[in-house]
Amino acid sequence: MSASTVLAFIASLLVQVGYPLTVSLVYRRRTGARWQIFAYGALIFVTFQLLSWLPLSVYLDALMSVRFVSGWGAFLWLMALSLMTSLVEESGRWCGYRYLFPRGSFRLTWHNGIMYGLGHGAVETMLLIAGLTFIHFLAYLALSRLNLQLLVRSMGAEASPALVTQLQAIASTSWDQPLIVALERVLALPHQVAWSLLTMESLVYRQKRWFGFAVLYHASVAIIVPGLVRLAGFPLAEGANVVLALLSLGIIFKLRPVSPEE
Repeated sequence: MSASTVLAFIASLLVQVGYPLTVSLVYRRRTGARWQIFAYGALIFVTFQLLSWLPLSVYLDALMSVRFVSGWGAFLWLMALSLMTSLVEESGRWCGYRYLFPRGSFRLTWHNGIMYGLGHGAVETMLLIAGLTFIHFLAYLALSRLNLQLLVRSMGAEASPALVTQLQAIASTSWDQPLIVALERVLALPHQVAWSLLTMESLVYRQKRWFGFAVLYHASVAIIVPGLVRLAGFPLAEGANVVLALLSLGIIFKLRPVSPEE
């Protein structure tokens, strides 16, 4: 067990939980945006992602990844899965604006759109990603105390090569891996807010092209960053992610003048 890896896991979990929550609290205090809107974003994520599309996408990815291991086939599948995920997620956001906002008598304003996006992004990070990181952390601690070779032998025929590889990867987790996850979640929040505002504009102006912009931009981020990880490694991929996060921030502030005011 590496002390630096343990500290990295703890720091990563603190960032994943504390960062989106702090941003939401500060934004709520400065703007007076309602927590009910935050809850709408969280509800949409749980309904359209966590309980429905996410399990299906994991199954489809496991099924298709066997057929498209590498090359153009794997890249085309990444594009298809990213586009489907983006379409489902932005459709869920659209439904929240269309049906939940009128029930709470909330207007489609820039401030409300940001709070809605924060609810979606914060719960995704705090509930899903931080939860997976915590499970990985527990597995790392458990495997660090065990003899992996003896564990594999005790499993007998059940120890498939894929399972052995996965256990070895968890046991050999380096200190930088949890920190990369934390960095990705910091950069993901501006994306979520930008997509939220772009989807909102499709209802404000009754123009489908805004929804198309949201889906295409969402899919582009989901393709570019993982694609660069496979082609060039994490440093270049995260560098591109930083640039895209800055672009998302630019979109957020650019949309303020054209969005309805309170």
